Amino acid sequence: MKNRELFLKDPQDVQLLNNGVAKVMDTRTEEELRTLRFELENFVCEGQYAKGMERILSTYLSNLDRPEQPAVWVSGFFGSGKSHLVKMLQYLWLDFEFPDGVAARGLPTLPSGITDLLKELSTEGKRKGGLHAAAGTLGAGAGESVNLALLSIIFRSADLPEKYHAARFVLWLRTNGYLGQVKELVEAAGRGWHKEVSEALYVSPVIADALLKTDPSFATNAAEAKSLLKAQFPFSKAVSNTEMTTAIQDALTVDGEFPCTLIVLDEVQQYIGENADRTYAVQELTEECCKKLGGRVLFVGTGQTALTGTPQLQKLMGRFKVPIELSDTDVETVTRKMVLAKKPDKEQVIRDMLSTHSGEISRHLSGTRVEQRTEDQEVIVADYPLLPVRRRF
Repeated sequence: MKNRELFLKDPQDVQLLNNGVAKVMDTRTEEELRTLRFELENFVCEGQYAKGMERILSTYLSNLDRPEQPAVWVSGFFGSGKSHLVKMLQYLWLDFEFPDGVAARGLPTLPSGITDLLKELSTEGKRKGGLHAAAGTLGAGAGESVNLALLSIIFRSADLPEKYHAARFVLWLRTNGYLGQVKELVEAAGRGWHKEVSEALYVSPVIADALLKTDPSFATNAAEAKSLLKAQFPFSKAVSNTEMTTAIQDALTVDGEFPCTLIVLDEVQQYIGENADRTYAVQELTEECCKKLGGRVLFVGTGQTALTGTPQLQKLMGRFKVPIELSDTDVETVTRKMVLAKKPDKEQVIRDMLSTHSGEISRHLSGTRVEQRTEDQEVIVADYPLLPVRRRF
């Protein structure tokens, strides 16, 4: 009998759409949607993954009506699944709906406690302006301005241009009731809306013409319209904390209500490194948003070590007060369930074979710290064809 015949999922037929690496971002393309669905369907919400998600949700709900939320720090070694955990949280938070109508919460098998918390979250969302989630990495945009990097993540999640000046222009159109008509005119001219606004706002004859048709009083001609746009929405290399929080409120508020919002900042530790200035910027950004935006905003950051692990991270302990630590045990559980799961009728066959060769197996690396242990018998069938001794090695 071949090993491949023992598994619930034939290894030759299974393809990891994400190559085993979760990327925290807002999903848009067909390929990204297919990968997201695969990740949700195969999400093993057990152990620290389940405890972590439950703690994050329960902490948020218990602080929802307070002045501010305590931020969350998810830590774990490379490959521990921290990015995967926060990505699943992002889409379960929204109960993201796929094009065929399937909702995110219906895809994974979730513990009843987490299902109940997600239902409570949805109920609060209906009362408080809906649910929103934004996720990304600070190193992915806006250079050294951490405020602009955060805003690019927020703007993208709200289907706005990622650049600050372009997003402010679109928000101005929306506030004045011009957005629908201007966008329609730009697209009717054969231009992509986001690309035209982001890359050619000051020089685009199409945008200038659309503005003049929508509001003839805006300018006397296209040249003046372009000049006014540059003056009113100048390009910025940095924004103040007040400008940042105001922009977030403008971007996410709907009908006067600010939604229950999750903001995931992945690989914060990697962004900070040993840079004290970046540490201070992240600390100030988180504090400013939590205080100004109130208890409806939850920040979740990730890093490879706990906040006590480095001098720079220790400075964030006053803000990220909810620690979630992942371990290799959780990774092993996922591997056994998703990769090494056996057909029920084959388990006894494996057990008998291992019992027949138990003497030889017990001598593997005997006398070392990774030698066979009594507790190995509990997982030796689940681990096969890996042997516990060799896995530890």
